[in-house]
Amino acid sequence: MTAQYDYLVQIPDHPNAQQHRMRHLSAHLSYNKPQIAAGQLVLSGPTLAAHPKSADEVPAMTGSVLLFRAGSEAEVWELVKENPYAKEGVWDVDGTVVTPFRCAVRTAL
Repeated sequence: MTAQYDYLVQIPDHPNAQQHRMRHLSAHLSYNKPQIAAGQLVLSGPTLAAHPKSADEVPAMTGSVLLFRAGSEAEVWELVKENPYAKEGVWDVDGTVVTPFRCAVRTAL
């Protein structure tokens, strides 16, 4: 078995992409399901311009943070580029930062 490593991925959205993001959310989540089941996608969620002030306020999303467990950085890039958010132009893939990461603490939600 190939060694597995953690990679922290930060991806900005293109400007004013929130409605576009919502249109492709279902495809994005469907794409992520098998990666989650395989233990490849460990953490994922949107970055926010600010936390909402109330429960009914929709937060302004500015990008995504993901934590992948993969055999190589090249494998992570392939997963990012094949994601519907990348293919549909929600994410600014050119602005993506992939950082090798060693997780010291991991707890269940």
